Amino acid sequence: MRIDRISGGLAGKILRVDLGSKKITTEDTEKYAKRYIGGRAINNFILLNELAPQTKWSDPENMLIFGVGCLEGTLAPGACRVSIDTINVFNNGKGSANAGGYFGPELKYAGFDHVVITGKAESPVYLWIHDGEAEIRDASSIWGKTTFETEEILQRELGDDRVEIASIGPAGENLVKGSCIIIDCCKAAGGSGVGCVMGSKRLKAIAVRGHGAIKVAEPERFFNAVNTALQKVKDSPRSQIQRTGNVVGRLYPESPLWTSHCDMIRNGQLGDWSIEKRTRLVGKDTGVPKYMKKMTAGFTCPVGCVPYLEIEEGDYKGTKGRGYWVNSCWWTLMSDIDDPAASLRYHIRANQLGLDGDDSSVVIAWAFECYQRGLLTKEDTDGLELEWGNAEAWLKIEEKLAYREGIGDFLADGVKEASRKLGKGSEEFALHMKGQDTMDPYRACKAWGFGVSTSPVAGRHLRGAGSKSGVIGPKEGLIYSAERYENVPELVFWESRAKEIEDITGICNYLGTFTGAFALEPSDYTELVNSAMGIDLTEEEFMLIGRRGINLEKAFNTIHTDFNRKDDYPPRRYMEEPIKSGPRAGYKCDNEEWDKMLDRFYELHDWDRKTGWQTRRCLVELGMEDVADQLQKAGRLK
Repeated sequence: MRIDRISGGLAGKILRVDLGSKKITTEDTEKYAKRYIGGRAINNFILLNELAPQTKWSDPENMLIFGVGCLEGTLAPGACRVSIDTINVFNNGKGSANAGGYFGPELKYAGFDHVVITGKAESPVYLWIHDGEAEIRDASSIWGKTTFETEEILQRELGDDRVEIASIGPAGENLVKGSCIIIDCCKAAGGSGVGCVMGSKRLKAIAVRGHGAIKVAEPERFFNAVNTALQKVKDSPRSQIQRTGNVVGRLYPESPLWTSHCDMIRNGQLGDWSIEKRTRLVGKDTGVPKYMKKMTAGFTCPVGCVPYLEIEEGDYKGTKGRGYWVNSCWWTLMSDIDDPAASLRYHIRANQLGLDGDDSSVVIAWAFECYQRGLLTKEDTDGLELEWGNAEAWLKIEEKLAYREGIGDFLADGVKEASRKLGKGSEEFALHMKGQDTMDPYRACKAWGFGVSTSPVAGRHLRGAGSKSGVIGPKEGLIYSAERYENVPELVFWESRAKEIEDITGICNYLGTFTGAFALEPSDYTELVNSAMGIDLTEEEFMLIGRRGINLEKAFNTIHTDFNRKDDYPPRRYMEEPIKSGPRAGYKCDNEEWDKMLDRFYELHDWDRKTGWQTRRCLVELGMEDVADQLQKAGRLK
């Protein structure tokens, strides 16, 4: 597989910004794209090759890279997601986040495929990128503002309400590890503490506006590929459901999703909710859906799965914004809260504060359980009664967490560090994967749990979460049941490569692998990329490039951390404690079965079974001899 020339799809330039020296340079994208095409894979290559092994997440030398997919800025359906990659603040390994909206395409229209940020500013700044130019500007006046306020102020200052903004809120400024970067006031690039890294660089925001265009190599062929993809999305049953604002399927009181996700209630202690509690939270006329006013969409998205919601009465009157309300429902489960208004309030406020909903809900639920067990008292919690279901206390801790106030400061470094500081056996129910807070259904849905366990960035639903029960993997015909172990390694091996090429293209994974939507498949991505870029990849070759991206992240972890096979197992609670109630009572992750799955998964990747490290044979087959040499130098190659 050799790519000699790329004649479309790219903006053509990579922007490099050193906030310390204020030096701004550019370089051509094509030399990277010939090997890794675009998006996250190019981000990964730059990080692996340019960061010294001893670099820590808070060092000025650490990189924060925004990478836009090779199909963004074109008519490719749903090509809108930007990958943000850096060192993970929870474990110093590979950090990664991803979000949709309009920021990514706008960056390409401004002339850039990637932005590589290094250094640390002396005082708060923002980056203004416009039509091939970039400026570092003072942000003192917006430091301390929420992400919503920041977007409004910058668009007014720049005189254009079409300026796209990626910003951090108070959580990122205060170096809360579970902080994220918010795009378009609603798209959260969460996981790995990317907002914390941005805050450590004193970078408040990136503002982007462009008036350029992206050329495609074969317009007629590309237009046909776009129409084919659009028809497949239109015909997809899952996409039709997503248009209702129910992005993971049908979440309603009687939904089978309660079976697959209810091993996270009360920090993973319970496995079911009564129909009354379900109805209160997600009933059409009683729950969060009643606050939906209209649907919105990301760039070129034919679905439009993001609802605009507003609370018009009650204690949280005036709360409004866009967001996936289903996500906030999972967050409420962690602390056994069934108040729909409080659920929506937590979600919108998290976006304003730049706080990761997943990470924050995990560490808060852990605090609730500590209170339940008598390990924390009212004296420790600023007088708050952390009783299960106490929505008022839940919302107050969210605020304290973002500002590192009182109990919030104690929780701000994540659940692993909080449990280490507290001790008293609290480590036993601290839910983290490779050190990063996790809220995934490991016991109830084995493919989901195995996917996030083996993902290089760990514990994130967009990076490893497998399909639900009964889904058939395209091509391979993989049929499995969520509660069983059969075919799980094969399914995760397939889905992880497919997800990698989605992030290379920038196409939203809600149209592809996530939750088994499968409206679009690798064959669709391949035809779109070939016709846009003027190259000639087979589907198998594109999936191989996906494997390359995975192996870049794997190598980064191996060189920068001590991760090995031991770190691909779920949290202790999920391995040792069965689900206590509900239709899957008694289920847990069996150690012997997990061992078998890891053996098979490593075999599929051609990694060493004993250590989980990569082999030279694997990397040579992928054309990654340079990566093999780096691992050899580190003494971590098999």
